[in-house]
Amino acid sequence: MSPIRIFKAYRDLIGIVHAEAPVMVAAAFACTILYGLFAPLQVYVHQNVFDGGLKVARGEMAFSAYSVFLALFVMLAILPQLISGFIYTYVEKRSLLILRTACKSRMLRKLKTMKYEHFENEASAEIIDKAYHRIEDSARHLWPNYVFARGSACIAAIGSLAYIAGVKWWLPLTVLVPYIIETWIAARTNYNIYNELETFWKKERKYSTLGWYLRDRLFAREMKAYGNADYLVDTFVRRMNERNRDYERYYFKHIRRLLFGGNITKFSSIANVILLLILFVNGEISVGLFIALSGLMAGNIYNHLDAVAGFFKWSGFHINTYEYKDKFLALSDEPEGTAAHPPASFDIEFRDVWFRYPGTDRDILKGLSFTVRSGEKASIVGENGEGKSTLIKLLLGLYAPDRGEILIGGRNLADFPPHVRAKLFGAVFQDFPRYSITLRENIGIGDIGALGDEEQIRRAAVKGKVHEFADRFPEGYDTLLGRDFEGGVDLSGGQWQRIAIARAMMGDKPILLLDEPTSQLDPIAEAELYREFAAMVEDRTAIMVTHRLGSTMITDRIFVIHDGRVAEAGTHEALMRAGGLYTRMFNAQKQWYQRGGLEKETMANG
Repeated sequence: MSPIRIFKAYRDLIGIVHAEAPVMVAAAFACTILYGLFAPLQVYVHQNVFDGGLKVARGEMAFSAYSVFLALFVMLAILPQLISGFIYTYVEKRSLLILRTACKSRMLRKLKTMKYEHFENEASAEIIDKAYHRIEDSARHLWPNYVFARGSACIAAIGSLAYIAGVKWWLPLTVLVPYIIETWIAARTNYNIYNELETFWKKERKYSTLGWYLRDRLFAREMKAYGNADYLVDTFVRRMNERNRDYERYYFKHIRRLLFGGNITKFSSIANVILLLILFVNGEISVGLFIALSGLMAGNIYNHLDAVAGFFKWSGFHINTYEYKDKFLALSDEPEGTAAHPPASFDIEFRDVWFRYPGTDRDILKGLSFTVRSGEKASIVGENGEGKSTLIKLLLGLYAPDRGEILIGGRNLADFPPHVRAKLFGAVFQDFPRYSITLRENIGIGDIGALGDEEQIRRAAVKGKVHEFADRFPEGYDTLLGRDFEGGVDLSGGQWQRIAIARAMMGDKPILLLDEPTSQLDPIAEAELYREFAAMVEDRTAIMVTHRLGSTMITDRIFVIHDGRVAEAGTHEALMRAGGLYTRMFNAQKQWYQRGGLEKETMANG
């Protein structure tokens, strides 16, 4: 483990805590220094307590002079406990709260600015997962445990070795040489183990994801319906056992080295006591010094040294994990853009747009070009996998084109920073989120600036037809939604979708993007929504991605996407007359509905 990496990690951690509690950090470091000085002082006091006691018994020392060492003995028995209590009952607990808040808030701020593509990329997703869930734990282990324990141990070790050297210059070598060998073996072995086990985190995600399936309400519903719980449990156990076997194989590969390296200092401590006994028998040290140094060289000094070496033996693991923070923070952010205000008009133009998802070798869009005029309502249709939803992601700035331009009001979409784009687009996704917050908040977060505007929230609720069921809730718009918290009210899929639509209506955004906006509505509610479509979007520019081709008749123009390009464009009537791809798709869907109706009629008459 590089000392530079250790220094950078601790500088960051200490800086975080110091920014919130500078007095506490200063007190902790003062206690660290004082605690470390106790070790050599204890050797001195213990020596004089034993030797002084013998002198008092022989009448060679007055008890008043001896009582000074007794007082120091009592002080050194009590004061370290008080300092340790201060560190581990106050400093550690408060530091943990500060670090937890700082780490999580830093993560969340980064998530807010990060490019969306990182959430759909496996390698980036792994970094995000490790950073968010493991950094806090690593920070807790590194500070204050390592700073206080290792810092005081370093002072204690230096002071103790200096005291030993004052007895015989060569005695520190009998402690240091074997310990350096043991530490080098342990540090190298543990570092190798960590690097090899790093590869197993992906396997850990495999079984932990399954564990989440087994706990989640939505998955539990299917498990009960299909009776597949045993299979999932067996798969979970199998994957976990595979991970454990690999872990054990790589860990135990190093076990011999660990067993050998971990016992070197045990043999050297026995040898040190024998050396001290020889010095005592030869009259070179007193009985008090023999007793004090025996306790020190047989164990205590190795505890100090081991704590110091912990920086390299064990902090390496936590620092390697903590450094995922840097990998996480290094993930690219959305471009800031230079446009301070929305454009004057809201024409949308795709100009020769090419796009493929990162890490893939297939172009989804291949020179896509089309224009939706300001105030126009357009439908986007096509077969699965043709890039319809991708088009919406590009418009929202979640991804950037590989080639070509997307223009809003004649300006490149990339010119607009995220906060400006947020004022441009209202979006309804097929897989919309369901927030476990109040109904009012579920709608209002569509425009954070208007979260407290009761009138605007109710207006959006009316447009999304949320007001029809909101008044039936026990607390109206202040009703907590979802089953995640006690007292929450669960809703049907159609009601949740109504809320998603109302959320998109917040802020009177000039452009509305709808990706299968009726996927969870019943047929009657769907037909009603389409009838009210024109009034709902008013004078906004609207783009609707849909598989239900009957709904396209309510829009001004239809764009048919095929092979990454616009294959056809026009009104429903014009495209039907053309007899092209749209006509074939429409007739196939129409025949399916008709055939279904005929089959039902036949079954009823049969």
